[in-house]
Amino acid sequence: MQAKRQYSDEFKKDAIQLLETSGKKLSEIERELGIPHGLVRNWQKRFQVNPASNKLELSEVERLKTEC
Repeated sequence: MQAKRQYSDEFKKDAIQLLETSGKKLSEIERELGIPHGLVRNWQKRFQVNPASNKLELSEVERLKTEC
């Protein structure tokens, strides 16, 4: 059984930015990064990149879910 791999916030941010700016398909990016299908899309839905701080932050929806 394979151990669950952990990805840093920096890696997630870079993957999301690559998807949004490269013009490449999602599957192509995931293949190049060696990550499972759908993971970047999940990160994109869950997080947003704050351009001012260049940090990942929970999206407003995710933040509200954690508060309830």
